Amino acid sequence: MTRCARCCLHSSIRIVNLVMLLCGIGTIIYSLWLQKKWDESIAKFPLGSSPLIPWFIYTFLGAGIVVCLSTIGGYIIANCISNSTLCFYIVAICCLLFLEVAVIVAIFFKIDWGKVCLLYF
Repeated sequence: MTRCARCCLHSSIRIVNLVMLLCGIGTIIYSLWLQKKWDESIAKFPLGSSPLIPWFIYTFLGAGIVVCLSTIGGYIIANCISNSTLCFYIVAICCLLFLEVAVIVAIFFKIDWGKVCLLYF
């Protein structure tokens, strides 16, 4: 019974990590596409003007890299499942999830998006 549960856990971690990896790669590709479009639009401005920093693109790229790195950790954990490493992985992923939720809440509830959008348009 223990062997079956461990095999099921092993397979489920691999499937979840594969989905997370595909999402992370998609996020990185999308942020690189956004950066390309940003560079094309900035090229139209004169050289003397100070362009705005594309913080959203950099944040999106960083999130994609963090997701990809966490899936690499997940593959390592899935290949050497022991109770302590699995516990550490679950705690680390939960902390990362709570951090992402805190950032989302801070962004959406603390920033006056009307003023921020007026800066870019």
